Amino acid sequence: MYTAPACRFRNMRRLGLACRFIAFAGILITLLCFLFRIFTGTVTGTACKDVLNKVPDAAVSLFYQGEYLRVFESVMPVLRWSNFEDDPRSVYQYQPYWYILWNIFPAGLHDPSAVLRSQAPVLALLEQPDVLPVSGLGSLLPGNAAQLNYTNDTLSGDSLVIIYNTHSGETYSMTDKVERLDGRQGGVITVAAALQEALESKYGIKVTRSDRLHDVNYDTSYQESEKTVRELLAANPEARMVFDIHRDSGKSREQSVVKINGQNVAPLLFIVGSGTRRPFAGWRQNYTFATALSSKANEMYPGLSLGVRVKDGNYNQSLHPHSVLVEVGTSKNSIEEAVRSAVLFADIVARVIKE
Repeated sequence: MYTAPACRFRNMRRLGLACRFIAFAGILITLLCFLFRIFTGTVTGTACKDVLNKVPDAAVSLFYQGEYLRVFESVMPVLRWSNFEDDPRSVYQYQPYWYILWNIFPAGLHDPSAVLRSQAPVLALLEQPDVLPVSGLGSLLPGNAAQLNYTNDTLSGDSLVIIYNTHSGETYSMTDKVERLDGRQGGVITVAAALQEALESKYGIKVTRSDRLHDVNYDTSYQESEKTVRELLAANPEARMVFDIHRDSGKSREQSVVKINGQNVAPLLFIVGSGTRRPFAGWRQNYTFATALSSKANEMYPGLSLGVRVKDGNYNQSLHPHSVLVEVGTSKNSIEEAVRSAVLFADIVARVIKE
């Protein structure tokens, strides 16, 4: 047995030997690589370099598999808090941090394009479009998407329009000071009710609407709303249109307002699911219908519609050929602005039905 000082000396000696071994191994590997480069020529060296250059691409393909958004998020982590798809719940978990960051940084961190402009100042010199870009799939569809073959029969007493809200808690921060009312009915319920009232009182179009809460558990919102849609369709087999009313998020105030007849109105954005995750063959019918609504909206009220955006989801749209998710304004609107938009949308729906 050794005394304590002797034990510490032996341990330090072992550590020194390990360091020397690692250093020797490193020198040996470097020497071998140098000799390999000399005796094998530049061709082999170039080939090895090409293989090494392809490693990052291979890693991206392996781990991300074409999910380019995740690549951006890996190099710009703040984009993980931005909204690209279905208004992720994590946005609201980080809401207090957003307000702090907004007061520190001039960039709108909720807007991915603003983040990019802040990191590449030359992009700020480019003129930003007034209208958001929409899907370019219209050229793939046969015929004129704005013409729908509705009959001109007299409106019956059956419900022709079904309205519901998958994300029932979504609301408008200019009115409620928050973007979501968890476990309660948000501003989108008021907007859906305004749409129903305008269709029934102004045009005599009977509407069936559900104000059932579907997002008590946010992750199962669409599974819950699917049950509601199936029930409503079973009770109203003659329904011609199905609308899921939402509001957008991650937009600036400037992107959230359009002037119609001298008043601030929330813009409309139509969302269609292509069924990439849950394929269904009839999604193009929904796209054609959404395009008709968007075209009619801008014909009657120029600038009201931001167009049609195609996403990968299903959004319960496989249940009806004229089912569309309608985003009425954004979280930066007031309920009053969104209600005005709903009343205008009722004019558009009535015109499309009668045509």
